[in-house]
Amino acid sequence: MLTQLRKPEYTGENRCWPCTVLNAILLLLACVVIAVVPKNRSRRLGVAAALGLVGGAAITLRGYFIPGTPRIAPRLRDTVGFDSRRPTEPGSIAGDSDAVSGEFVMETLLDAGVIHAVGESLHLDEPFRQEWRSEMTRIRGDDLGKAVQDVTPDSVDVELVEDGDWVVISAGGPETERWLSRSVAIAEVAGERALRDHDIERDVRTQSASALRAFLSDCPNCDEPLEETTASRCCGSGTSPLSPPDEVLACPACRQYVFTF
Repeated sequence: MLTQLRKPEYTGENRCWPCTVLNAILLLLACVVIAVVPKNRSRRLGVAAALGLVGGAAITLRGYFIPGTPRIAPRLRDTVGFDSRRPTEPGSIAGDSDAVSGEFVMETLLDAGVIHAVGESLHLDEPFRQEWRSEMTRIRGDDLGKAVQDVTPDSVDVELVEDGDWVVISAGGPETERWLSRSVAIAEVAGERALRDHDIERDVRTQSASALRAFLSDCPNCDEPLEETTASRCCGSGTSPLSPPDEVLACPACRQYVFTF
């Protein structure tokens, strides 16, 4: 019976903790309000206890107690402006350009010896990995905004926001903004620099640096080991919790994605 009551799309790794906390607080307030009314105190205490038990079980098994939470919460977040500009993806310096195809990028990296095909798997060249990591270490100690500006066209503006956790690249208006997490910005600038020694054109280097993030094993920002996990949903994402969660590489310390598979 418990299995039938559970909703795995809202619990476990898919649980939206902001929604869970909100439901728990509202449930607690409802129980307190019912319990403190003077009239029929003993009966109301029983009702409050029953409500708390049922509501707590619902939150545990289903992810929420208030009906419609998965539909209402993202809209409420957008209405009040919470994280309204922050993206749900880690972004990329490469943007959405179709000038260089993914297939061409892979062929270029293979020809340059940056990645190697072993059977049906691709592996990053270890000497290149060390060079890439060294560049990341240097960038962490430099002006990240200037470093990003150096690998982007002169026509765009680069700004660090939210205490430097995000880098915003803009070509003149909100609709042109690209938000990069700090980890992604460090990884891609370092990748672009490391690729300069491999006789790869600038546009291809930028696209290649984005693709190389799939081979990261440690966080570019703090060196913590990355984890393969799933993207949070509901209040943590603008997409529906009913959609299968994206598989991502994420840093548990920085709480940022570095690659979405």
